[in-house]
Amino acid sequence: MMKLKMMFGIAALTSTAAFAQGPQCDHAQLPYQQMTPVPYDSTPYSPQDTMPEQCSNPEVEAYIAAWEAGEIDFTTIQANDSIAKDQQFCKSLDDDGNVLEIQDCDKSKSPVGYIWKELSDSPVVIGITDGGKSDHAPHFHGQPECYYVVNGEGQTLADNQFKKLGTGQYFYIPGATIHNTPIMSDKGLGVMYWYPNNAHFNGFKYYWRKDVKNLRVAEEAFDRVDEIRKRDLNLGPYGTNEAIFKK
Repeated sequence: MMKLKMMFGIAALTSTAAFAQGPQCDHAQLPYQQMTPVPYDSTPYSPQDTMPEQCSNPEVEAYIAAWEAGEIDFTTIQANDSIAKDQQFCKSLDDDGNVLEIQDCDKSKSPVGYIWKELSDSPVVIGITDGGKSDHAPHFHGQPECYYVVNGEGQTLADNQFKKLGTGQYFYIPGATIHNTPIMSDKGLGVMYWYPNNAHFNGFKYYWRKDVKNLRVAEEAFDRVDEIRKRDLNLGPYGTNEAIFKK
């Protein structure tokens, strides 16, 4: 499968190069204007104790150094100027996926069990989460993503299995790769996340199972992830595990 995807990738690059010699567009297409990609089932990388080379970013490294020195925590960490003042608050989702403001940054008030803060939209997208015991829906996007665990522990989809992810560890997810990190420990899980190659979150496109309906090869990738969730965590598909994650 990896060789086939590499061959298709080479063919796509060749086609793109040929097209580039023709009429030019005024601007590049945003991710949500492009065709739906076929995702890899999971990242081949595992959680690790040092920052992956692909994740290196000076602004993130400064945040992490301040966190490890005890100079900041989830409450006191500050966004840069690319996040508007009226957006510098704790956010979560309702059951329909609408963004909510969470008063007092109290994750117990979140309908989905976790909250986040946006820290940067430029020059790189950065955020931080604070989660209690909660399920999370498998998804993917075109941009690679990195995690640094600020507190707690969880299990994350890596190399076609769920592996432990704990405080102080890093995790790298290439683009167009399904990822999933249910929080099954009472300790909860908080991560700093960033997209090392990209700024401006409004150009991102997240793909959930519903977004690949009738794209059979992508649906099959989500099916395989559900099989791994069942095998490793004894979880059903997202949305069917209320008894396990009830507050």
